[in-house]
Order: sequence, then structure tokens, then C-alpha cells
Amino acid sequence: MSSARKPVDEALRLASLSAIGVLDTPADARFDRLVELAAEHFSVPIALVSLVDDSRQWFKARYGLDVPQTSRQLSFCAHAILRPQEVMVVEDARADERFADNALVVGDPKVRFYAGAPILAEDGQPVGTLCVIDRSPRGLDTAGRRYLANLAASAGAMLELHRKNALLREAAALDPLTGLANRRAFDGALARAIDQAIGGVPFGLLCLDLDLFKVVNDTLGHDAGDLLLREVARRLTGAVRVTDVVARLGGDEFAVIVGGPADLDGVRTAARHILAAFAADLRIGANLVPIRASIGLAVAPVHGTSPASLLRAADQALYEAKRAGGQTLAVATRQERQPARLADSQEDALRAALASDGLELHWQPFFAAADGALVGCEALVRWNRPGHGWLAPAAFIPDAEKAGLIGALDAWVLRRACAEAASWPGEARVSVNISADWFSSGDIAGLVVDALARSGLAPGRLVLELTERTLVQHPEAARAGLMGLRALGVRTSLDDFGTGYSSLGYLYSFAFDEVKLDRSFVEGLSHNPRAEAVCRAVLDLGRALGMQVCAEGIETPPQLAFLREAGCNLLQGYLLGRPRPEPMLDASPLVLPDAG
Repeated sequence: MSSARKPVDEALRLASLSAIGVLDTPADARFDRLVELAAEHFSVPIALVSLVDDSRQWFKARYGLDVPQTSRQLSFCAHAILRPQEVMVVEDARADERFADNALVVGDPKVRFYAGAPILAEDGQPVGTLCVIDRSPRGLDTAGRRYLANLAASAGAMLELHRKNALLREAAALDPLTGLANRRAFDGALARAIDQAIGGVPFGLLCLDLDLFKVVNDTLGHDAGDLLLREVARRLTGAVRVTDVVARLGGDEFAVIVGGPADLDGVRTAARHILAAFAADLRIGANLVPIRASIGLAVAPVHGTSPASLLRAADQALYEAKRAGGQTLAVATRQERQPARLADSQEDALRAALASDGLELHWQPFFAAADGALVGCEALVRWNRPGHGWLAPAAFIPDAEKAGLIGALDAWVLRRACAEAASWPGEARVSVNISADWFSSGDIAGLVVDALARSGLAPGRLVLELTERTLVQHPEAARAGLMGLRALGVRTSLDDFGTGYSSLGYLYSFAFDEVKLDRSFVEGLSHNPRAEAVCRAVLDLGRALGMQVCAEGIETPPQLAFLREAGCNLLQGYLLGRPRPEPMLDASPLVLPDAG
């Protein structure tokens, strides 16, 4: 077998392919129709829109073939792109020394005939082919070559349309001066974050205003002011995490959405990182310009349960920071009273619910990435409080902590979860979140032994999830507790990995069986290339440390495809199964797309 040499301008060709932004995108009916037309016209069993990447060929559309990609080394299309203006025809692959021993010829799909017309990007670079394949030798006349070339030209036009639409969408979401998210994109991100906060994932909002911007503009000119704004954007981006959203709202006003779960202390730490990033002056020509900023901080859902109310709270805090002299941080003090949150009698009502089994568990499944089999379910507590409706954990767990009820709530959830899981068929696991309270008391092992003894559940079927907050607050107690759980045979998982500032150190120092990749990184896969890099790094780290990695918050097919291809072990999210009162135990294995 002879692998195709790479074009002399391969770097330019790959840049053109990357600029289209179509690799690993979902199926598109327009491209699917092209390969259907090709297969029908030529009466062949296989037709493909194949894009030749650095080390693979990936199929944007495929007819009659199950796999989404193959290696470039095996690719017929990698040969076809070497002559961009010609249709390459291989009448009998077994008689062609380039392909006679190719695995795609001697094995499935048993290629004998191939014809591929190069697909050209707008700059003329061949990015792939539209090709037809048969399992029997045959020829292709001039009319057939012309028809295939016309189909390839149509594919090229659709790829160019995809690229231009993507550019328009990006331009509509970015501030042209700084490259940050603009007000429109910020409003959308804030609305999504509010929805998650109401569902149990609190987050922070920072509103920033430059203290000396007008002075710079008036004394050094607007060009200097623009340079200052771009430098502020650069330092802001470098000071926050890849899961945070940085936006320019207009003028010298900026905002940062500190992705959840994030409590007040975590958001305050993020704000201090930003202030530290502004410590060094900026040189503009012969002038050293100090970068001074005031920051207003608010946390959802404590300070607001709508975008407007949270912005008002952060803006009011920003006003207080400016009034205090600037270059400082102020925290919102106004707490919005929410209809969905508990009334003044919340403590008594929650105590009564715990005493009378007035709470309920809902179950969210998680699956094996390899074959789609159900691995287990996570227990999620819900409260259907009379007169208030269903309350998500974010609406009452903070109140349980303040009232000293979190330990009792943990015990109730663990015992109920173990009791229900013990009746499940097979070896499905049950995953339960445990707060720092039981680790600080030093009796986590006793609680677990009691729950297992009451239920009869095998220890190996129980997974306890704890957050970095537990490790930060009680490191020695957490270490002892984890050792005790391991001795019992209970599995442990580090939840919300990557959202804190010391996660890597704790993962190294503590022995976990599993790490949960936070939903904010998974969400970022759809729009943030840095999130993809972080996800791959976490997966590689998990493998190196012998830990399984569970990705939570999967909501789209592209996220699912990326995580499976990257080697994630366990999958969880609304795309695969929402929390519900009855566990999804009798479901057939998920039909997952090939991981590639």
C-alpha cells in the first residue's frame, strides 16, 4: 500500500479546511442529499463527502457506510486532492499498486472502484472530495466525471456558505475592538447561567468600570483609550478560567460571569485575581498609565433570580465601590426575596419534611461511553413543599446549611438512596452527594456503614461524590474519611472538577476512584476551543492517575461525540437522560454514534 504524499502547500490547505469550521459538526441534510444523488446517479452502494484532515479523512456526509472517519493513510481521497482540477478514477483497486493491499480494499468495505472529485475552498485549496465507491470494478466516462465534478462544486459552495454564516454569527457575538463577547452574547450567557442557578448551580457576576478611562481619553487621545481597552480585555481573559465569560458591555464597562457552581468566597477570589492582573501599569508611548478598576460583585440566586435583578445588584455594588474611591471590590448586599425560595418558617418546614419523609429522590442516569450501557444513577433530592411547588436543591440546601440541618439531610438522602438501589436488578451503581459536614465530624465511615447495613447494598455499588470545598475546609479529615471509605470498598468521586483554583493539587493528593468533569467545560465545547483543550487534559490526567472520568451536563450530539472520541469513561446529561422520579433501569443500551 502506498500512502499519498502531502501537497507542497499542505499548511495552507489545512488552514483553509480549519477556516471552514465544519469538521466534527452534526449531520446536514443538504450534504446528505448530495451523496444520495451521487449514489442514485451512479448506482453505487457508497457515496461520501470526505474532508482530508492532517491525519484522517472525516465524512461530512456518508451514504452506505457506517464509520464516520478513517485514517488518512488509508484514504483514497488523500491521493485525489493532489490533482485539484481532475476527477481521480480507480477502476480496479486490486490492480492498482497504490491500493492493492489497502485495508479498505482487502477488508470492509471491500473497495474495488473509486471515483473522487476534489472539493475546493474559496481560495482554491482542495479540502476533500465528493466520491463514489463500488465493490466491483468499473469505469467512468466523461459525462460521469463531469457530473461528479459538478456535485463536488456544489459541496464546495455549501462549505463556503457554512464558513461565511459562521463568521457572521461570530461577528454578531463579539465586540470588534476587544474581541470579547459583546452585550448581545453576554445577555444570552447570563440568561443561561440564571437558568442553571435556579436549577441548583449558583454562579457569580462581576461588573467592572475603569476609574481613569476618561482621563486617558482626554489627555492621550482616543487611540490611547482604545489601546487601554484592548489591554484590559487581554488581562481580564488571562485572569479568569476558560469556563468564565468575559464581555465588554460598552465604553469602559466590562462584565465577567464566573461560571458555577461558585459561592461568594470563590467569586470574591476571582475578583481579586482580576485586580491583581491590573497591578502593572501600561506603557503608552512615553507614558506609564495605571489601570485602575472598580468591581461590583453579585451571586445568583442569592442576589437575583433574573438577569435584570442580578445586574441591578452587581451595578449597585459597583456604585458602592466607585463611591469608596475606586480600585476596589464591593459585594452586593441586597438579597432578592424569591417566590420559589423558602419563607421565614423555612427551618421548621424543612425539619418537618425530614422527619416525615417529605422529600423525594429523583434519578439521573449515567452511561458507559464505550457501549452506551447504563452504569448507574445519581440521587438528586427534591422537595415538593406544599404551597411552594417543587424546590430544586439551590432553593433549600443553603438554608439547610445555615440551620445546621445539612448533616441530617445528607443522612436522609444516603439512606433512602441505598435502600432504593438495593432493590435494583444487576450491579447498577448509585451515586450520592455528601457535604463537608460529615467529613468535619469525622464520622463519614459510620454513616456509610449504617446506610449499607440498613439497606443490604453492596459497598462496591455505592459512589460518594464530594466537592473541592470539602477538601479545602477539612483536608486532614477528608483524607482520613476517604481512606476509611476505600477500606469499606465504597467508590469516591471528586465532583465539579476544574471549577476551583486548586483542583489539580487535590486530585494529586487525594485518592479518588472517579473525577467528574464539570458541566461548564462540557458546555464550552460548543463555542470555546480552550474548553476542548481542558477536557482533553482532564481525560489524559484521569487515565494517568487510574481514575475514571465522568462528564456531566452533556446536552448536544457534538459534545457527546467529542467526549467519546477523546476517551471519556462515563457520560451524563440531559441529552442522555433527565432526572426523573423513577430510575431508568430497564432501558436498552444507548445507541451511541461511533466514537471515531
